[in-house]
Amino acid sequence: MKILLRLYPRSWRARYGGEMEDLVDSLASRPAVAVDLLYGAAAAYIEVVRSNRILSAAGAFVHGACVAILLQAIGFVALVLVGQGSKEPTDVHLGPFHFVTVGPLLVRQFNPNLLDLTAAPESMSAAVPSAVLMAALMAALVAALVIVLASPRLLRAIR
Repeated sequence: MKILLRLYPRSWRARYGGEMEDLVDSLASRPAVAVDLLYGAAAAYIEVVRSNRILSAAGAFVHGACVAILLQAIGFVALVLVGQGSKEPTDVHLGPFHFVTVGPLLVRQFNPNLLDLTAAPESMSAAVPSAVLMAALMAALVAALVIVLASPRLLRAIR
């Protein structure tokens, strides 16, 4: 259990490390104690980040980058899912700007087992699991986005 104390910030360990080692020695080694130590380390790092302007700005930047990456991934998976279900290519354009065309041929280049609605009905049964996989990926990406967007509020609530 003492090894988990190394997860705490250096400044925290310098101030409270000796007392915490004595406390951990007196406790029985249980999973609940390990979870409590991990939670305490996370809370200690939150305070260190909040007290340092540079770390706080870096944390905000990383949070924004995670949101942007997740939104792009969700957009790409949605585009592929829409492109799977149409017989004609799906165009994405805004005014005179043409961004991308996704159709059954492009989707099959990435993964030939993806659902193709132009195929014969007997071959569609083998492609359905990959469509379900893409839908599950979309659900996981949306859940990750919700968690990332809610994390600042959750961290403030923990404090």
